Amino acid sequence: PSAKNKPALDFLEATCREYQQPLNGGSVFRLPVGFAAEFAFRLNPESQPGRAGDMIDSNSRLTQSSGHAPGVGSAARFDMCRSIALETTDVGAIQEQIRKASVVRTRSPSNCAVPRTELERQLCRLWEQLLRVEPVGVNDDFFALGGHSLLAVRMFAEIEKLLGRKFPLVTLFQAPTIEELALVLEREQGAGSLLVPIQPAGDKPPLFLVHGAGGDVLWGYANLAAHLPPDQPVFGIRSSSGSHADQNASLHLEEMARSYLDVVRTRQPQGPYYLGGYCFGGNVAYEMARQLRLQGQPVALVVLLDAAPANAGYERVTWWRPAFAWHFARNLCVWLEDFVALKPEDRRRLIGRKLRAVGRKLARRLNLARGPAAFDLEEVIDPRHFPEHELKLWQVHLEALIAHIERPYAGRVALLRTRGQPLFCSLENDFCWGKLIAGNFTVHCIPGSHENIFMEPNVRVLASEMAKLLQETGSHSKLSEVGRLTEPVTHL
Repeated sequence: PSAKNKPALDFLEATCREYQQPLNGGSVFRLPVGFAAEFAFRLNPESQPGRAGDMIDSNSRLTQSSGHAPGVGSAARFDMCRSIALETTDVGAIQEQIRKASVVRTRSPSNCAVPRTELERQLCRLWEQLLRVEPVGVNDDFFALGGHSLLAVRMFAEIEKLLGRKFPLVTLFQAPTIEELALVLEREQGAGSLLVPIQPAGDKPPLFLVHGAGGDVLWGYANLAAHLPPDQPVFGIRSSSGSHADQNASLHLEEMARSYLDVVRTRQPQGPYYLGGYCFGGNVAYEMARQLRLQGQPVALVVLLDAAPANAGYERVTWWRPAFAWHFARNLCVWLEDFVALKPEDRRRLIGRKLRAVGRKLARRLNLARGPAAFDLEEVIDPRHFPEHELKLWQVHLEALIAHIERPYAGRVALLRTRGQPLFCSLENDFCWGKLIAGNFTVHCIPGSHENIFMEPNVRVLASEMAKLLQETGSHSKLSEVGRLTEPVTHL
């Protein structure tokens, strides 16, 4: 959400709100192909000059003016076609302008560095086709040549066909030249890694962030990394959509942590390690740190982003405690404040989901429902907004979390938590992590709610707190290392 994106958001909410999916304070719209195919851009001859034409679906169910929109800068062909639609209804003139917009721009070969590998040559040909520029050199910047996000999506679709695997779009922003992009693609393709280079540059120890439930790793962590120091490498660990989710098999969190450690070691063979994760990912990162310590590997810091421990007492409603009523009332006010901030339709959907989940829970308590009890996804998400494979991952991850038993850990851990908590829980300030952690444990409060900590302006505070933690931990580690090296050695 931003002022620049508001016209697009207004249009999408007006036309396809039933396919809107909330994600970390923003929105994702997943439109079925048949529904999207009904829409077409049609010029309204009565439109005023300088206004966008009307977007009308084929069944004339809705007309929505898109209003003014800022230019896309270097996206010359897109802007030209848009201006054609705004300025003329002459089909011949439109075709002539489109023909001119499709002309290939030629450049001097002396200004272009030649490709050295087969992948670089393939990328050069792909850029020449997409950007309509010839020739393209390996040191040319995608955006300087006229590239934009729409062309970037097309490019990565072609790269997926070429290499047989998906790469995150953010890769292009970190490696905007063919030479840099080829290096990243070759490294990731060769390793077949679950590691996502969100911010690979920098000489500091890398920070590894584990995906949340459902496997999403890029969206929120990319926002976070954008506000961290530019010399702080950040890598996400994405979920594999492989056998566990596809076979609906049970998954143990310990096994997941063990496999992710193998992924981390492909980038950093030895410690000290910096680990973290949001919600479910925080539990996995904590278990990874515990296993590393058992293996004798140093772990400098574990950052838990609004993550509560599994089966440590946090889910228990301790109503008999004298201070519980006060904490409950205060948390209820926060919950109501976040609830009122939702749009009316979102509030109705949330209430409907919770009531259905409570009804199913009561039915099981009364033995009215048959079959094994699985985690009810409607307690945490709206399943209508997720594709089937993502729902399987949500189910597998949350059931693994419920079955997991957190164990003690003696190391440095920081909990970055929001002010709100679930309505029915112990309401402990430290989420009950304190009873498990024997090392240096701190709690930091950040603004926002669990769903929007990666959104502006909350993400800036989150990044600032994390940057301080990383800097303090790094300084402490250096002092400890110096002390260790200067200690006298006694030979026995």
